[in-house]
Formats: sequence, C-alpha cells, structure tokens
Amino acid sequence: MHVPRYVERLTPVKEAITAITSVVSPVTEVVEVATWDAIGMVLAEDVKVGYDFPPRPRAAYDGYAVRSDDTPGRLKLVGEATIGIVDVDVRVEQGTAVYVSTGAYLPEGADTVVPEEAVRIEGDYIVVDRKFTRGKNIDPVGSYIAKGSVLLRKGHVVTELDAVGLLDVGVTSVKVYRKLRVGIIATGTELFEPYMSPKASKRILGGEVAETTAKLVSNLITRFSPWASIAWKILLPDNTETIAWYLTRQTDTTDLVVLTGGSGPSNVDPFYQLAQRLKARVLFRGLFVKGGRPTSAMLLEDRLPVIVLSGHPISALHGYVRLLYHVLKYMGNVERGSTPPLNAYARLAAPIKSKRPQPVKVKLRVSPEGYLEAYPLPPQRQMSSVTVSNVEADGIAVLEEARVYDEGEWVPVYMYREPLPASTTKT
Repeated sequence: MHVPRYVERLTPVKEAITAITSVVSPVTEVVEVATWDAIGMVLAEDVKVGYDFPPRPRAAYDGYAVRSDDTPGRLKLVGEATIGIVDVDVRVEQGTAVYVSTGAYLPEGADTVVPEEAVRIEGDYIVVDRKFTRGKNIDPVGSYIAKGSVLLRKGHVVTELDAVGLLDVGVTSVKVYRKLRVGIIATGTELFEPYMSPKASKRILGGEVAETTAKLVSNLITRFSPWASIAWKILLPDNTETIAWYLTRQTDTTDLVVLTGGSGPSNVDPFYQLAQRLKARVLFRGLFVKGGRPTSAMLLEDRLPVIVLSGHPISALHGYVRLLYHVLKYMGNVERGSTPPLNAYARLAAPIKSKRPQPVKVKLRVSPEGYLEAYPLPPQRQMSSVTVSNVEADGIAVLEEARVYDEGEWVPVYMYREPLPASTTKT
C-alpha cells in the first residue's frame, strides 16, 4: 500500500469529504429517549402526531367564556376554568359566564371568549357592551396541529425550542440515532496540559507549548456537532508506537478519531509512520486550503476513520468548519443541523487576495445601516503561528474560493464575539 511521505497533491475540500464519506457508514443504532433528552440528537424517523391538538376548543385569551347569542348583555359569573384542568365541572347556560385563563379548555355550552378588558364587573355579574361572534378568541380543535401532521422530519437535529414545541402538544418521547463516539488525540512531545500555576507560565516561556488545539476541536464538536460526543481525549508524545498502541485499543468503541498535529513530513511527525505501521488506507494527504497541508485522513481496519488536523488552532478550526463538520453530519445521518459553525455573514471592509480557500481573522462592527462589517487584521497578525492575535479578532471569515474578494462582498463568518457598534474605532 502506497503511503505518501510528502504531500503530493492538495485535495479540494469536496473531494476530501467524499473520500471519507464514501468509505464510512452512518450510525444505525436507534434509541427512544425523552423529548427533552433528545436535544442535540438526530431524529431517526419523522415525528408524527396521531391526534388533533388542541383536542378540545381552548381559550386564546384570559377572559370569560360565554354564549355568543348572549352578547351584548349582563351575565352571571358561575365559575372558572383554568389551564391544566381537563374536566371542567361547570357549564355555560343562557345568561351565564365562566372565567377562563389562556389555554384553558372551554366549558360546555360556551362558543366565544370575551377578553377581560372588554367587560365591566358588577358584583357577581359581568357586562359585555358589544357583540362577540361565535368562535371569537378561541383556538378550535386541531388549530395547532391536525391529526397525521409531520412536525419534524427524519435527520433533523432536535433543538431546545423543538423540544419545547413538541412537549407543548404532548410528544413526550422521540426515536433518535445514538450519538457518534469521537476520540481525540493531541500529539506533540512539546505539549503539556495547561494548568493554573506560575510554573505553567514558566514552562511556556521556556519553550514548551500549552495544548489548546485538541481542546478547541473538542469544544467545536460539542457546540456545533451535538449529535457527536467526545468519548475520550488524550495527549500523547510524537511516538508512533505509543499512538498506534492506543489507537488499536479504541477501534471497537469509537466511530471516528481526530488527531491534532503530527502530519508533517519530518521524522518527528507520526502520520507517515503510523499509516505504515497500522497498514491503514490513506484517503488523502493535504487539503487545498491555506494551512491545510497537514490535514489528512486514513482508514483503520476498513471501518475507523482517522482525521488529522493541523496543530495550529486556527488551521484546525478551518479544518473542522470545512471538513470535519460535514463528515460528522454524514456519519450522524444529519439532514438539517442546529447551529452551524459559520453562523453569520459580513461584508468585507477591505479587499483580500486569496490564493487558496482560507480563514481570515477579522474584527466585526455593525454598520450605521445595521449590517455586519468584517475588518481583516493586518497580514502579520494573520499568521497561524501568531495565535495571540485571536484575542484581537472577533471572528474568522472563511473565504471559500481562490480569487480576489472585493471590498463590500458578503462572506460567511465564524463569530465568536459580539460585534461592536459602528461608533467604535475600527482598528
């Protein structure tokens, strides 16, 4: 099996995604969970309802349930019906009224609701001064959903507001695919797990590097790919034997592995030796995006994809946005995600020449007209090695083509900070 030691060709993003998705299988295991517990999971079937909702007419306002034929008129108050009570033990007869709260089932005999503000109270009576027609201020049977309606489709990622809506109409459980199990290996003999201590600062100033890339990727998956869970995460040295030993013990319990770092052509980077040692099938080596040369993928034991991202955080973020996010969608059976990582569009405030698709660190401002503007940081602050410039930026603009982007063009943005108002200084 040919394992390229050096990057022979940079693979276009769509081709790289296909190279992985064509050899892996989406998750098939289905579980039934409580609706609220399904948040972030992928529906394994359409959510249909076998009933009308509401099943009985409900009050759309706080007010008084009456007979429309009795309006206008002076009506005796004979009881109340509040939300949460199904069996209302009071009936509206001619010349009477029942107080109802919003969402309460209408008592028998009533066919309209008069809002509180439209009546005068006179002791045990209410006075209605104008005519209210039949069905006024009432939610009729099936007005929210009709029997047989499809509320959400298979492949939909359940959100918090989806769960709220489903529970409101009585859907208390749904069938979903189990979550993908993702393992993450941070590689690098120079890396250490950061901790809160002056000693940690001294280690960084002394040449060691705090591990942040795997942490970033883990957070991105948790936030934007909630149908996947981080099954395990470990920091290992650039030692092929150690990494291979660990990987071979995770194949039965993991759906996908992410390696951060370790994909360069040097003797200390393990991708080349690892693929040879494990007799892995190399799917591609090098992605056609700026900072994408380390991005690679291989397949272990004909089932476990291993995706290697750059050790530089911004390049790894770009690899997640352009590649890993889409692979996870495919493997998770996602037809429609929840919150995408490219969560905004902004107009470029300056032209950019992009030789390859690339991420661009930008400051974000709201223009006087109300749209989002992206101001690129200076070129020297764009270098992936200058990670401290991330704190100066507000987001990452993703340029998806190799061309000149003109001032005023709209581009997708990974926005990680609230933009400042237009009056704020741009630099």
